[in-house]
Formats: sequence, C-alpha cells, structure tokens
Amino acid sequence: MGYQRPPMSNFFRKIRKQLANDKNTMKYWRYAFGEIVLVVVGILIAIQLNEWRNDHYNKKQKQNVLKALRAEFQSNLSQLDTILFYNDQVLNGYPVVMGLINSNIDPLDKKVISKLVNNLGYTWSFNPINGALRSGISSGEIHLITNKRLIELLFSWEDVVKDSEEEATKIRAHQGDAIALLQKYIRIGDLWQTDNHELKYSSHPADYSGLFKDVLFEDYAAISFHYASEYATELAVIKTNNLEILELIERELVK
Repeated sequence: MGYQRPPMSNFFRKIRKQLANDKNTMKYWRYAFGEIVLVVVGILIAIQLNEWRNDHYNKKQKQNVLKALRAEFQSNLSQLDTILFYNDQVLNGYPVVMGLINSNIDPLDKKVISKLVNNLGYTWSFNPINGALRSGISSGEIHLITNKRLIELLFSWEDVVKDSEEEATKIRAHQGDAIALLQKYIRIGDLWQTDNHELKYSSHPADYSGLFKDVLFEDYAAISFHYASEYATELAVIKTNNLEILELIERELVK
C-alpha cells in the first residue's frame, strides 16, 4: 500500500491549488503565511506539551528519589542512635570502674561487675544503608533535587561516615587485644552473658578483685574511654548531618 496524505494535508493542498489556479497572488500568500503560522503554533504547542510531560515525569521521579532517601536516612538515624547508646555505655562505665579501682575495695556482686566490665568492651560501629543514595547519584536523578545544601550533604555523606571508620577500627582492635588480659582473671562467657543470654555462667572461679588491681586493666579502661570519646565526636557530626538531611528532604517533599 502506497503512502496516503493525511486528510487535513489534502484539504490544505486543495485550497492552495485553488488559489493558485485563480491567480490571486495576494490571497495565495496570505493563505500560505496563515498555514505557516498554524504549523509553527502546532509545533510550539507540541513542544510545550512535551515539556509539560517531562516536568510531570521529573517531579514524580524527584518525589520517588526523596521518599527513598527519607526512608534510608530514617533507618540510618535509628541505627546511629543505637550506636550512640552503646558508645555511651563505655563513657558512663569508665568513671565507675575508676572509682572502684581507686577505692581499693573488692568489686560488688559478680553479675553487676561483669556487666560493668562488659560495658567497657562495646565495639558497635556505624554501617549506614546507602543504596538509594548511590542509585540516585549513579542515575543522575539526584540532580532533580533543587536544594543546593541538600545536594552538598548527600554528596559528602559517605566521606563523613568514612572519617569515623578509623575510630571504629581502633576500638575493635583495642578490644580484641584486651581479651587476653581479661581471660587471666574472668571468663569471657560470663562477661558476654549480659548481651547473649544463651551463654551460661562458668563454674570456674572469676577473680574480679585481681582484675581491678591489675594496672593493665586500668590502662585498658582509660584507652576504651578515650577511643569512645573520639568516636562520639565523629558520630555527633554524622548525626547532625543526618538530621539536617531529613529536615531538608521534608521541605523538598512539600514543594
């Protein structure tokens, strides 16, 4: 089947032919000009409709990106609060331990003191979910967001988190090295029973008094406190950024 002109095209062609046959040059050119105007207007309308569709699609995609980021950073904030809680156990436990060491008295109940020593050994580290963030950056959809401050925070997020990993690594190494010291006096199962109730208290005796009189244990407690303090400083920056990101996302969502 051969090409068929659209009905409207045939209509305009017949009019042009009629005007040309009538040899009415003025009317012909007026009509030709009018036809050109109609074509241009049609093109402009088509462009406008296409831009409207693109704007509508981009707004929808922007909302999807923002909602995914909001869910991700809400989850990260929840995890961050958990890390801060356990890091605080180290910070709060240190002065109590030092008080017992300096008082030169025998430690308290076995369960109480094991929990106190256990609190010095927390090694929780922050490992945020970054799937939506990385997807938005790699696809370029992150640039649908117009808030420059939010873009800045999102692009620097992983670098800020990475800065804290050095502190977490030091803490894990320190706690790993300290196990040999603790095993000289107490049973590790007794120590970790606070967090893992499937562990049973050992029938072998524990010497918490000897542990608290060992100068290396005092050093262990001091280093644990120092590292936890440094980590708390890093985590505070991360939490501040996380909260600001969530606040700016909420502002973008209502636009």
